[in-house]
Amino acid sequence: CYDWLFPEALRQLAMNGAEVLVRVSAYMDPWNATEPMDWWTIVNRCRALENMCYVVASNQAASLKNYPPYSWSGGSMIVDFDGRILAKASEGHGEKIVVAPIDISALRHERGVRTGHHMLSHLRSEAYPVYQQHFYPPDSQPEEMSFEENLVRIETSKARLFEGGSTDAED
Repeated sequence: CYDWLFPEALRQLAMNGAEVLVRVSAYMDPWNATEPMDWWTIVNRCRALENMCYVVASNQAASLKNYPPYSWSGGSMIVDFDGRILAKASEGHGEKIVVAPIDISALRHERGVRTGHHMLSHLRSEAYPVYQQHFYPPDSQPEEMSFEENLVRIETSKARLFEGGSTDAED
């Protein structure tokens, strides 16, 4: 579920033709569907809108009582390609089912005729050369290094990113 916090990951799916983005998650509080940190809803709506896709997002709903110290508040939802919530499960633990119509023909029509708010057609990736650079060292395998070594590599990558340098192997 963490990959949904990176718009580029979902953008790639949409640019490859995805029309429905499915999110299976165990997104927990305090970043879940509980005010004031309702990241769950915000991220789902943003990914739908910015990629002009439907989003079907299911989230675990388990109580703090059953899984201390964690809590997942649920809030599974279906969002249309304009970021409108079509259906949303009530928050709280327990099994819930969310159902809403997904009109692929309407999506395809809108993708074909829209001039405004069609984010994929307005994307100008060449204006963002930073995405053509590598920031995390290419030879690193985080699962093969210690926690401390990984932190050092992350901090080094962040320093290079913010200094405008490159982390390519030839450096």
